[in-house]
Amino acid sequence: MRNYLSIIVFVITSVVFLSSSYGDCTRGRLPEVGEWVTYSILSHKTRMELKLSIVGEEMLEKDRGLWFEMIVRTGDLDFIIKRLITGDPLKPAKVYRQIVKIVNKRMGDYSPAIEIPIGDTGGVESSLKDFPCLNKMGEKGAYKHRGKIYNANIIKTEKPVKNLIVFSEEIPFFGIIKMESEDSIIELLDHGKGATTQITEEPFRLDTPNPDGGQR
Repeated sequence: MRNYLSIIVFVITSVVFLSSSYGDCTRGRLPEVGEWVTYSILSHKTRMELKLSIVGEEMLEKDRGLWFEMIVRTGDLDFIIKRLITGDPLKPAKVYRQIVKIVNKRMGDYSPAIEIPIGDTGGVESSLKDFPCLNKMGEKGAYKHRGKIYNANIIKTEKPVKNLIVFSEEIPFFGIIKMESEDSIIELLDHGKGATTQITEEPFRLDTPNPDGGQR
């Protein structure tokens, strides 16, 4: 299971090709329940699609919990992480549950959903938190992308490397419309409402050992 998590960590980390030194500020708009956004991620080694969505909510004592789902599509395989959190999905105040599912589309084999210990999520957590905030950078202006016009911050650099970053607070989660460097492109495919979970079955629980050696 750690191998599958490391793949998803790699995907998220591949998006973060900027320094995280911009500080902790607004990235994109906080999503509402049912909102989703999809990206294509292309490089000389990688070709995949990333989908982020809020697929449900429930009360956790006095707090409102959100079900945050992340899907990484890599050709024949879909890697799905579904998390019950409070707070910002990208910087959760607390993670209560995490469920993982791997789907092999070519083989058609059934892949069970597995609930894994929260202690195994550190890599994903830190990668999401390190995504840069861009709302105070670049030049503001209208940007047309896939037939839609956004109020955006447009950031271009030529040295030491050539980069293009287009950011809009109209986009939930990361707020990114396009990020392009000499060897990689992350591009918004679409966003909208009406998201539903891709994990509908009751997950198998992967228990962790207690300190006394028994199972929890």
